Amino acid sequence: MKKKIIYIVIIVVIIAIVGFLSYESLKNEGLIGKQGNKSEKISLRLKWIDQAQFAGYYFAKSQGLYKKKGLEVETYPGGPDISPVQMVATGINDFGITGADQIILARAKGVPLVALAVLYKDSPVIIISLKEKGIESPKDLEGKKMAVVYGRDEEVIYRTLLAKEGVDSSKINEVSSTMNPTEVIYSVDARIGFELNCPILLNLMGYEVNVIKPRDYGIRFYGDTLFTTEKMIKENPELVRNFVKVSIEGWKMALQNPEVAIDELLKINSTLDREHQLKFLAASVPIITGRGEIGYSEKKVWEEIQDTLIAQGMLKDIVDIDKVFTNEFLK
Repeated sequence: MKKKIIYIVIIVVIIAIVGFLSYESLKNEGLIGKQGNKSEKISLRLKWIDQAQFAGYYFAKSQGLYKKKGLEVETYPGGPDISPVQMVATGINDFGITGADQIILARAKGVPLVALAVLYKDSPVIIISLKEKGIESPKDLEGKKMAVVYGRDEEVIYRTLLAKEGVDSSKINEVSSTMNPTEVIYSVDARIGFELNCPILLNLMGYEVNVIKPRDYGIRFYGDTLFTTEKMIKENPELVRNFVKVSIEGWKMALQNPEVAIDELLKINSTLDREHQLKFLAASVPIITGRGEIGYSEKKVWEEIQDTLIAQGMLKDIVDIDKVFTNEFLK
């Protein structure tokens, strides 16, 4: 009888140990969260197509960083007809990436969005043209055909530059951009572009270009900004914190391991050119790592962006900037 009891005790202990080890294994793999729940599924809506612009998020996922925090993250590309603000505001996606000005404009309309981290501390928006066109300053755009990206932060920055430099926009033949960098070769004299992408691509194609950077004229805008809703923050603060902190860690690792980061990106979008994307990521480093720690933003800059929007007539009433952004989840 005693032997039987001993055997039963041994079996119970073994089962307990196996169960504990299985739990720990699942927890470490991110399949069970801290409270014993299954991993949380969340979605991130990107500002544009899958490219080096979002390398940090891909890296965090491919290296299992999200998984270790009990997060199952799905990323969805953006595009000219996709608004991350609308996708997040309507609950289709949990998090999004957009220009900082779009957060302010959304709040002015009563949409309770909150910026969680600013990845691009300076906007990479530029005006680009072929060198042969001789467009070296904003004033040179008068009399030229210009491709404009309407309804986004690119247009806000462009309009602000023209106003600041006294350019007569009525003398510019503006057309809607096809969103293809090669349109400056075939159909327009200049276009709104992305400093980290367009010049690199055109250079690789053998073209020399001129670039006008609005920030060289004193126009400072925050670019790619990670955001969510007040509701998400209120109901899932720990989830938000984990997602933000892991995303920033993913960016740090991606910048330290660019070759690996781009290899992971190419698994997602095999149509991309590796050399182009490596240069894209390298060009991103100064505007991500400059001006303080990665992700953190300053109230003063947010206020400057709001002032610009008011000056351009895009914003009538000021919003409470303290509700527009937070650095809390970066700590």
